[in-house]
Amino acid sequence: MSIRLPKFLMFLTLLFPALPASALQVEASLKPLQLVAAALVDGLAEPGLLVPPEASPHHYALKPSEMRRIAAADLVIWVGPELELFLVKPLQQTEAHILQLMDGEPGADEDAHRHEGEDGHHHDVDAHIWMDPALMLEAAQKMRDALIDIAPEHGDRVAANYDRFAAALLARDKDLRQRLAPLRDRGFFVFHDAYSRFVEHYGLRQLGYFTVDPGRQPGARHLGEIRSQLADQEAVCVFSEPQFRAAVVEAVTSGTSVRHGELDPLARDIASGPDAYLLYLDALAGEFERCLNAG
Repeated sequence: MSIRLPKFLMFLTLLFPALPASALQVEASLKPLQLVAAALVDGLAEPGLLVPPEASPHHYALKPSEMRRIAAADLVIWVGPELELFLVKPLQQTEAHILQLMDGEPGADEDAHRHEGEDGHHHDVDAHIWMDPALMLEAAQKMRDALIDIAPEHGDRVAANYDRFAAALLARDKDLRQRLAPLRDRGFFVFHDAYSRFVEHYGLRQLGYFTVDPGRQPGARHLGEIRSQLADQEAVCVFSEPQFRAAVVEAVTSGTSVRHGELDPLARDIASGPDAYLLYLDALAGEFERCLNAG
């Protein structure tokens, strides 16, 4: 005897197909990493996010609910102790597969993420790897391999998702190079030292930054140097960030003709999805175009 589903239940199963019963539980430390992971697990899972995009990984403390998600995860993706130092101990207490995207420096210890900057803070390496599309293509390869290792039954889907993402990223990167090329002689300052990899990848002219650590106020001497460069009209734009109050930017630029822009280092307004990382790169490039193109 066959059992027939009521018509409305059949309609719901067609409208909202369930994820596979063996859906992966993937957790990413930061929003840009989540965006790339979303492309790799499209149709298999919805990757979680540990650090809210309105927070800063420089000074974050995990909540109990986030600790439980790490413990239950199949895969946890992070940059490394150079950036998310708060994750070092929690990741030692989980049986999840851990994917660290940035190799530690030789002889690195818990202070290896810092170097001495103009404001007296320390910051050895630029851990903002998601600002460089080439590095994120490598990161996607690592995610693909880790996912196939963890769930070989989904290997074909993951591999196909990666191929699609890689082709789209290469095409978008080529387009962005063409769009940003005319802006290479336009000087600008950023709020904190997070964009060097994007700047170098596209050959832009960053004159400096206000602070290494967005949680610390820049020193008076450093601000005076920025003010002098603004007075000499070396910069056409100063970028702040949505995550931090940047009254210091307003104070330093007051009385100058420099324009204001806003760059988001953590993709706060980008919804997770298979094309989300590409949209994030577009948003960054669009803000550079808007502010640096002004005559």
